[in-house]
Amino acid sequence: MSFLRKLFGGVPRRDGMALATSTEKSEYAQIALLAEFVESRSSHAKLEQQLWTRALPQSYEESLALFQKLGWLTQHGDKRQVTEQALPFVNQYRARLATEKAAVLPQVRAAIAARDTSEALTLRRAYEARQPLGKADWTGQEPQLSHSALTRRILFLEHWLLDGFSAEAVAWLKNYAAEEHLWGAYWRLRDDDIPPAVQQELATEQFAAAEAAYWKAYQLALYVDNQETWQRCKGGDHVRRLEIVGADDGETCEHCRQFLGKQYLVARVPELPHRACTAIYGCRCRYEPVLESYEE
Repeated sequence: MSFLRKLFGGVPRRDGMALATSTEKSEYAQIALLAEFVESRSSHAKLEQQLWTRALPQSYEESLALFQKLGWLTQHGDKRQVTEQALPFVNQYRARLATEKAAVLPQVRAAIAARDTSEALTLRRAYEARQPLGKADWTGQEPQLSHSALTRRILFLEHWLLDGFSAEAVAWLKNYAAEEHLWGAYWRLRDDDIPPAVQQELATEQFAAAEAAYWKAYQLALYVDNQETWQRCKGGDHVRRLEIVGADDGETCEHCRQFLGKQYLVARVPELPHRACTAIYGCRCRYEPVLESYEE
């Protein structure tokens, strides 16, 4: 009995649905871990196991062993998979995640529209703090302290990337780019999520409006990130050179490809994005600081 109390945060129960809807992180984290095995898979890497152990009322391996005893997991060789018995718990938890995501996105969007990126970042952090591992599976890396200020730059950006667009399209693109930059994640919208007038401006022979919006927003966010990297390195004494890195695939233009992998003194590095880029996605190059090594 004491073992079960410890296992379920003081409540001796095996009610998977109750765990999936609980407000206690240590309880719903168990169903979150279970959901990792909807598709047959082996155990997580050691570092991930440690992160899960911190969120659970018992260790990672003990949790999996318990799930098997409860009939929630089956094991074949080194792989485990959720059983039919446990799928309703997992589906309930996934529905909960979808509801929480649908609730927070408009709040962040409204904060960005009001140009309050500090509030938007606070909302992101509060949302991610409720996730068992401290981040959702669709959000980006842990944001830096200056992340909201960097996102805010997008909203006040004046750059040739926006040349030729109307004021309405520019405002919409900035908000879209800022929202994705704040989350550290990039996603494609549906065409009907884009104002009709903006759709007409964005659509090209190569891309529908949603695809064109995705790449334009990506370019705007990448630009402010590149500028931040350059300014930070310019003002420091630990980095003297920057390397230009980026995609090298079938859509990389020859102009951009000639710069990939090359290093430049910070003060002499070519400006990004490259104006002469002819790639249909736009310039995807970025600055990578080259850390100096010193021998005694």
